[in-house]
Amino acid sequence: MTKQAETRTYRGYVLDPFQQQAVDYIDQNKSVLVAAPTGVGKTLIADYIIEKIYREGGRVVYTAPIKALSNQKFREFKGVVGEEAVGILTGDVVINPDAPILIMTTEIFRNMLHEDPERVRDVRYVIFDEIHYIDDPERGSVWEESLIFMPPSMRFLGLSATIPNVDQLASWIQEVQQQEVKVVTNNHRVVPLKHALFERSLGFTTMNRVQKRYKRLAAQSPTGRPEAESTTHLDLIKAIKDDYLPCLFFTFSRRKCESNAFELGEAEDFLTREQKRQVAEAIDEVLERYPSLESGRWPHLRRLLLKGIAYHHAGMLPVLKDIVEELFTRRLIAVLYCTETFAVGLNFPCKTVCFDSSTKWDGITFRPISNREYFQMAGRAGRRGIDEEGFAFMLVDLNYFDPSQFPSMNEDEVEPLQSQFSLTYNSILNLVKNYGEEEIYRILGQNFATYQASAERQGVLVELEILQDELAPYIKNMRGLEQFEQALKKRIELERKLSTAYNKRTRSGLKKELRALTQRLDSAFYRAYPKRERASLRRENRRFRRKVKAYERLLLREQALNPLEKYIREFEDKKALLEALGYLEHDELTAAGTFASQIHGHELLLTELFMEGLFHAYPPPELNAVMVAVGYEPRKNELRIKHRLDFGPIQRIYLHLLKMERHMLGYTTVQFHDHVAALAYRWSKGESFNDLLEDTSVDEGDLVFAFRRGIDLLRQVRNAAAEDPVLQEKLRECISLMDRDEVSIWL
Repeated sequence: MTKQAETRTYRGYVLDPFQQQAVDYIDQNKSVLVAAPTGVGKTLIADYIIEKIYREGGRVVYTAPIKALSNQKFREFKGVVGEEAVGILTGDVVINPDAPILIMTTEIFRNMLHEDPERVRDVRYVIFDEIHYIDDPERGSVWEESLIFMPPSMRFLGLSATIPNVDQLASWIQEVQQQEVKVVTNNHRVVPLKHALFERSLGFTTMNRVQKRYKRLAAQSPTGRPEAESTTHLDLIKAIKDDYLPCLFFTFSRRKCESNAFELGEAEDFLTREQKRQVAEAIDEVLERYPSLESGRWPHLRRLLLKGIAYHHAGMLPVLKDIVEELFTRRLIAVLYCTETFAVGLNFPCKTVCFDSSTKWDGITFRPISNREYFQMAGRAGRRGIDEEGFAFMLVDLNYFDPSQFPSMNEDEVEPLQSQFSLTYNSILNLVKNYGEEEIYRILGQNFATYQASAERQGVLVELEILQDELAPYIKNMRGLEQFEQALKKRIELERKLSTAYNKRTRSGLKKELRALTQRLDSAFYRAYPKRERASLRRENRRFRRKVKAYERLLLREQALNPLEKYIREFEDKKALLEALGYLEHDELTAAGTFASQIHGHELLLTELFMEGLFHAYPPPELNAVMVAVGYEPRKNELRIKHRLDFGPIQRIYLHLLKMERHMLGYTTVQFHDHVAALAYRWSKGESFNDLLEDTSVDEGDLVFAFRRGIDLLRQVRNAAAEDPVLQEKLRECISLMDRDEVSIWL
């Protein structure tokens, strides 16, 4: 059998041309970057690598941006290659960490490259699922550092949604890795996707028709705003229920997910008696994996599930999400209201995707969803081998209509990736520990931001050269290019000062300097035409001034396109702070620095707590309360639960760090919010989960997430304090008090 014939099918699937191409490159031991729409079968390529390397006796790492995706892959591969061969590392979950197939979050992989590269030295392939997360503002840096510090002997597979600058990303990786990166793109959907807007009076429609109706209604209204009957999710479900189910209904609010599901449950029941029996059976199967289920949501959700209706969001207990996912996979849910996280990586295709809004709250403001976000979600529509077409419908309410707030629904207009590189204290400590100054500055110039900027900067330099040729005679009269550019930079600086100056005398002085400079530039212009009257040169002078202004703008742009300076400044500022705190001395890590170099996120606060002996001082339940408060981010309007725990010593450290950061950086990174600390304390004392929920409005899923973050931090401290067996034992006890019942992850 030839090599080609061997790879034409895999797991019973005939491979599509793009999958075949990627698999051929993998057989040649190449690094591959695959960009393709959601739902076309990218993960099959990852599965192929994992099985291939495992059968050949090698090691492979699979990284994902979210824990839910890591957990799903862990379960999946245990079924394919057996329990012994697969391990998982997600910070709060560690199972079989020396297995040949390691599933982990991208953060863990990056940490290993910094702190324990030997552990991954013999890994043949690393898979970055959802690599377009590289432009996630919070976590994008993790992907960049992973790619920068990966040993060149290691190959990688990057799986991305459709992005227009995939070649730019590949050539950057090629440059930092010094190895060839093959790009495989696929824009063809096996199941084509149809898009439409939906408005109750128009039905399925287009943006053009909605705008016409909006204008007509607005013209008839005394307020100038249309007064129309609101279009609701129930109108859309009514329109699709006969031909377009099952449907994922994206709703960018947890509360609305639930209330929409309840409203639909009042009006509809999608299941036959036999399907209801299958639902009850599936629920029992999932519940067997969990020791108990205590949730106020469960009775209401169960009633909805028996009608083929569900909701899914991050505020739910893992067991409830598990039940919903299992039923959706078995095609026993007709309508699932969910938030955006359901579209990340998790493979749950359906016939139709609906959106109840075109805008979402991103933690800071309401904004329109981007084209990339839209296609990440809409791409779930259309099941291969089941549907001839997939459908994406977006609800329009004419009372709140604004065409600028909608994605274009054109996949050719998906936004390019933008680097979000930044330096953490942990990165800086590990750079100082592992590299000399010259090498550090070289590494700081290797990020994707610098690469993207340098490409744009070349374009700006070419434009500057063209203008230099056009302005050549006048530049000569300014005694050369250097003098000319100095005059322009001086003018830029004066204009900047004038825009912020409020003192009358200061403003007058600045205006005088600006006039003198402009006259100097004009003089260089007029001297190029010695035989002509000034009056006859007015038009040419206006053109000259416009070109000089354009040159100024390009100079400013060129200065902005040198991010390396920004990163060097950030490195030096944060390094100075670490020296002031005593983490670094003469470019060597102190005991505090060594400890902090093994902590990822909140390294300053945790290190200070450790150095002050507070991990030894607090009893386990109180220490758990402290850990849950470190870095906790309360939701909007969340009430703080009062407690009598003595956090005085921690508050003093927290305020000291706050002051240091503000003074030396101008901003702060430390966070300590004890909103749910009392609940962590009571949980660690053995109280039931239901009792905790009675005293808080915090979503049960958020509480589990907060406790699991606490477990992750405790584990990091335990690893960093390896030479203190007494503390290690204590931290083991802390983890066991927190990691139980509803808070445990059952894989």
